[in-house]
Amino acid sequence: MVWKKINSAVSYWDKPSLYSKKSRFMALSVDKGSINNKIKYGVAREVYKRKGKVNVEGFVDKSRLIIVTSQNLLNWKKVKDLKIKGIKKVIENLLDKDKFLMGLEDPDIWIDEKEIKHVYFTIAIGYKNKKKCRLYLGHAKGPSLKKLTSTKPVISNNKEIAIPPIKNKDYRYILAESWQNNPEEGISLLKAKDMNKDWKFIKLVFDPKKHSHPWCAGYASPCKILDPSTISINNFLLGICTGNSGEYFKKGVKYRGDFKPGLFLFNQKTGEVPWVASKPLFEDPKATTITFASDFLQLNKHEGLLYAHVNDSFVRAYKINLKELKKFLP
Repeated sequence: MVWKKINSAVSYWDKPSLYSKKSRFMALSVDKGSINNKIKYGVAREVYKRKGKVNVEGFVDKSRLIIVTSQNLLNWKKVKDLKIKGIKKVIENLLDKDKFLMGLEDPDIWIDEKEIKHVYFTIAIGYKNKKKCRLYLGHAKGPSLKKLTSTKPVISNNKEIAIPPIKNKDYRYILAESWQNNPEEGISLLKAKDMNKDWKFIKLVFDPKKHSHPWCAGYASPCKILDPSTISINNFLLGICTGNSGEYFKKGVKYRGDFKPGLFLFNQKTGEVPWVASKPLFEDPKATTITFASDFLQLNKHEGLLYAHVNDSFVRAYKINLKELKKFLP
């Protein structure tokens, strides 16, 4: 297998990094504490049942979270389902006779100052007699991915978070995909004084309706905010997100639009997003509709590794040339 160039800043590994003929894999998040070990660990989302097509509005996935391992960061495999102590009771408290669990989705691993591992994930709740869902940002923590204990959800109506590497005085800003008032409405700013509970929605910091960029005219979902030692512009932090071009109708069918990764800048002090790229960073050559970024690792001062899932079916690795990436910035 070899690296193949997409543009001056991005190359792709020409074999899927996480793939199976029997299941679909998405949303790989790597345990950064294991990167220097022989065996690297991560968590991903496995879609074990799908009804409909991912490019058409109204499809339904049944998902679970899994532990994955790799020896080289390029080839990952499922080890087992992720076990979380107490999660069953948490989910039961969110259900009633009119609701059902669609699944656990889209994990993000974050390690605190005491090296405790936190896993944030979407708890998707469906309604039996309505075509809608309710989302909660679930949370579990522990000394390892094999010893996690669940807490109550930290917030509802927000998912797929990006935690800045810098903390403010007594709180931390967090970016998320917002469903606060409408599904997939943009990037929200959250505020957490405690990373275990009671996060607060502050506002929508990227509203696609107020921008004229076609690649993210529908909505955007944050992936990662890079450490300032990697790249920073005028004291702003560099972020990677996935943008959606917007829904459209064709022959009476409602399609979801295209999903592609792109860049943005984040003001850690004010919580604002002062700049979003006018064009996406790239699109996977095998993508028919979806290239959705999920995690980023800095390999050295010259290169990074980005993971994205393609067509909501498999995960691929992309090598990012950090020097060339700067040329895409203002």
